[in-house]
Amino acid sequence: MKKMNRWITIFLVILAAACSKPESISPAPAPTQLVTAPGAPDGPAVSKTIGTSGGTVTSADGNIAITIPAGALAGNQQITVQPVVNQLPAGYGKAYRLTPHEILFQKPVTIRFRYDESSIRNTVPELLGIAYQDEGGKWFRAAEPVPDKANHTLTTTTTHFSDWGFFPYFYIDPEEALVDPGAQLGLRVLATTPDELPDLPQPNPSPVMQPYQPGGEFLGDWNYAGEGSLEGQGNKAHYQAPNSVPRINPEAVSVAVKMKRKGQFLLVSNITIRTEFHIDYMQVDETEKHTGGLDYESRLWIYGSFGEDPGKGKRHVTINNGEVAVALWTPGMIACDIPTVGPSSSGMVVVTSENKSAGKLLNEWVVDLFYDQKQSPDGALTKKVNLVLHLRGDADGFFRLGQVPMVHKTDLHTYCKGIIEMPSGSFTSHVTMDACGDYTVAWDAIHNLIIDRKKDTDPGSDGLRGEVINQPGGFDIKIRLLAEDVLMSHRRFASCVSGSTLDQVPEYVQIEGFHEVTIPLRFSGSGSKAPIKAGQMPVRTGGPAAGLYWDAPDYNPSLFTINLRWDEAHPKSD
Repeated sequence: MKKMNRWITIFLVILAAACSKPESISPAPAPTQLVTAPGAPDGPAVSKTIGTSGGTVTSADGNIAITIPAGALAGNQQITVQPVVNQLPAGYGKAYRLTPHEILFQKPVTIRFRYDESSIRNTVPELLGIAYQDEGGKWFRAAEPVPDKANHTLTTTTTHFSDWGFFPYFYIDPEEALVDPGAQLGLRVLATTPDELPDLPQPNPSPVMQPYQPGGEFLGDWNYAGEGSLEGQGNKAHYQAPNSVPRINPEAVSVAVKMKRKGQFLLVSNITIRTEFHIDYMQVDETEKHTGGLDYESRLWIYGSFGEDPGKGKRHVTINNGEVAVALWTPGMIACDIPTVGPSSSGMVVVTSENKSAGKLLNEWVVDLFYDQKQSPDGALTKKVNLVLHLRGDADGFFRLGQVPMVHKTDLHTYCKGIIEMPSGSFTSHVTMDACGDYTVAWDAIHNLIIDRKKDTDPGSDGLRGEVINQPGGFDIKIRLLAEDVLMSHRRFASCVSGSTLDQVPEYVQIEGFHEVTIPLRFSGSGSKAPIKAGQMPVRTGGPAAGLYWDAPDYNPSLFTINLRWDEAHPKSD
């Protein structure tokens, strides 16, 4: 039977290797055609019966009109215009479902869209196209539209109906942004026209592409005349906001699109620098530092708009009315050294600068996670760990556009711990094939064994380690726990034909199955006092306890389950 157990192990290793993909650096994927589900109805439909003499049908909002010429229809036909959700990339306004879809006009009909000039600020009318969706969800450009800039319309023709909308060939992203003084912002140009046909007009039909970043040969210079700075090349640019509100606000960043047609085509992004004194978001770096001139238990990063540093004595940061040390003050970000526990470790954070003040709640949660690794079919041999996680953060909001997180991930809070509490247990498996006999494994109980938290940089392998990443609406965590030689295992083999043996083997306990796996902890509502909702990871399967063996027909991997769940956690400041 020992041979059977080894063959099972070898097979699983080979299978895992065959299923894994080698890591490789892949080039940027080629643009692909846009395929979406049909848009859901989004407004009242308008129906009208049109005969052989032709007529016009206009949507209820007046933003699309279909003109059918005389002779296009062989008889009376009901035509319907239904507004739907626009599935086009950066599509403007609503799309429209024109029915019946199966109709084929004997003469081209005219489709005229009306656009609002303020809604297309990230492109220009000459770079707008009209598209339709086929029955398979693919989007195609219609005949090149004729723009009427005076009346703000786009006009094309067709001989069939489907879902229709208009969209940009090239556009700047973001089209507008609200950022704090000193904030950074990445800008990019996106295209939806096929890369092998970058110039217009193009054949009809041609595919609408998933947005991609076009080659620099189609773009001119980036331009900016504000009080911050801009570095731009090709399809990307990096904007640094000024440290105070500029004289001209919003500021404009532009880039030119090169086309084989007359005119200058500028894509413009308008960036507004916020003026009010406020806190947007807070995050805690739980990685303590006591070296290299840094000495703090944990660090609080506060993002918002605070103006220039007025100097010591003129600005203060308090937590629960207790002042904390300011390590860094910039117009868009403040760093404070804070304790890991105590009155100033969490609570109401108030930032004051001369006669201005802003406050926000830094909350704290204690989450209990329960890990069970069942290693015998009846559960008598089950490794159990209770993980107690302390989390601090801001449950109300997230990083705004242009804010650069100073901490991408942090260690677990120093008071996090693992608690191993396992009863004694025993299980016997009877084997009739190779190595016939009874295999019995018994575990000694473990009572309240504390596994302390350690930093990633701490030496050794034992302990509880992990990382926390702030996410919109909660935290992502990854955990690594290893407690070596803490479980005393007694492995007895009673042979069918001879005597018995007994081995005393110390074993480890770790979070198998969920080691380094992202665990999403999410708030159950909005607001600074939101609890973390209960949850569970998908159940995994493992293997039997070391020392247990089965005949191949009796071995059922699904009996050896691995579970990780957590209870709801209410905030400290409730």
